[in-house]
Amino acid sequence: MKRSYSYFIVKPDGIRYLDEILSDIEHTFQEIKYFAVDDFESLIKKLYYKHYETKGASFAESYDSYLYGIKEIFGNKALLAIISDRERSYSELSEQIFFEKMKIRRKYINDNIGIITNYGDKKSNYVRYVDQNGNLKAPRILSEIGNIRINDMNIIHSPDPDEDTTKKELQIIIDNGILQDKNMLTPITLKNIREYGTFNFFNDMKKDNYQGNIGPDISGFIKSEIDER
Repeated sequence: MKRSYSYFIVKPDGIRYLDEILSDIEHTFQEIKYFAVDDFESLIKKLYYKHYETKGASFAESYDSYLYGIKEIFGNKALLAIISDRERSYSELSEQIFFEKMKIRRKYINDNIGIITNYGDKKSNYVRYVDQNGNLKAPRILSEIGNIRINDMNIIHSPDPDEDTTKKELQIIIDNGILQDKNMLTPITLKNIREYGTFNFFNDMKKDNYQGNIGPDISGFIKSEIDER
């Protein structure tokens, strides 16, 4: 049976739980390769093409607000985990990937925490600040009325659980040049990221003496599987 492929992206806000998240993924899947994503914002916008097509400008504006908040606090780096499987079909693997993502979110997301950002020019849907007696108070930071978005931090992304979406998103990742040897994490870099909880170790990969995991061009393998099915 030919391999099926899918992926996870641990988002910038997932760094706090990176070691636990990867341990959960590794408990379920055996064949995994890890890659650095230096520009999460650019990549995720392309992967969310369905939302931009169906929801239009209102989604684009509010999602920019979300990305702004995430980038300001956590930075713009993320981690890509490519999963390959000889036993499951694309449909079976995509279902398992989606199930694992939702399990990880339930396990690590704190619903009491969010990021509040201000976006747009319209004076609607604004947040009112009140004290314990119900008296209106001036906001401490968001000092002007505007559109307020309360952003969830959902830490991990994967494709929707269907074969067509999975293949299209894998192709986007390939087209963006992520699956190259220069982006593949060595065991040492991965160990440091997991131990110290920062994606800044990606900077080591830009040094002349960095020794990447040189191996077969995985993007070629994935693309051939996509094209043949």
